[in-house]
Amino acid sequence: MAQPDFYAVLGVSPTATADEIKKTYRRLAKQFHPDTNPGDTKAAERFKAISEAYTTLGEAKKRAEYDELRRLGAFEGFARPRGGGGRRGPAPGAPGMPLDMGEFDLGGLGGLGEIFGSMFGGGAPRQPGPQKGRGVETTIDVPFRTAARGGKVPLEFELDGAHRKILVTIPPASESGSRIKLRGQGAAGQRGGPAGDLVVTLQVQPDLVFTREGLDVIRPVPINVAQATLGTKLTIATLDDRQVSLTLPAGTSSGKRFRIRGQGITSGEKTGDLLIEAKIVAPERLTEEQAALMRRFAEAADLEV
Repeated sequence: MAQPDFYAVLGVSPTATADEIKKTYRRLAKQFHPDTNPGDTKAAERFKAISEAYTTLGEAKKRAEYDELRRLGAFEGFARPRGGGGRRGPAPGAPGMPLDMGEFDLGGLGGLGEIFGSMFGGGAPRQPGPQKGRGVETTIDVPFRTAARGGKVPLEFELDGAHRKILVTIPPASESGSRIKLRGQGAAGQRGGPAGDLVVTLQVQPDLVFTREGLDVIRPVPINVAQATLGTKLTIATLDDRQVSLTLPAGTSSGKRFRIRGQGITSGEKTGDLLIEAKIVAPERLTEEQAALMRRFAEAADLEV
């Protein structure tokens, strides 16, 4: 059976760098991943072909062996063995002088050493040994606070026709795009080989209260006009649900930030700060008495209304 050109499968040049091949694979894997295209059999087949191509081109040794076979014409078409042991000629329409590969199965390039041995050593082909299972990639949604503080998130996925559920350990200070490799959680190996790896890409979900700038955490805090004008003392919950006190000075403007050190995100030996951002909230409705008092205040402070 004709073998696919792995470079054509990925849509890259045979002279592409390892980094270019990796970037192209990641883009295509994300585009055709079964999680992104549920129920789409064509996308699933495309994803499988992309993964098989990258299994070979993504490893320097396998790629070098594949390139050598490709250079010799092994993937350009080859003659099948004929009875009688006669001399074999080139396959019709095949450029150059392609190799007679007999009935070898080149799928996955798992037995290149055996193929080379049979071609140049003259002996009978050996049975390929244990082969590691293919790697699997997926994404997982992670709550903001779990990504910041670390924790565990359940992941469910389909693999080799089976439904699987595992707990993924999220390191502290994780961000969207971070990748976690879980060894032995990929596809099953062949002929007694080890299972492949599962690579999980994190997608951090927004929080209703906190946002993040590096290791610093920002928390907006609503205050009223009187608190902003006269000053006030607030009790605020941190990212770790601790209660801290903060005194706002008189004349606090909306958007002004106050730093509480050491209450941000910890990464290694570094810990960020908690930034409290004042947000002045004006009342939507005033009674006539309240409105009259506000006008008197504006006149006394020479404020334009």
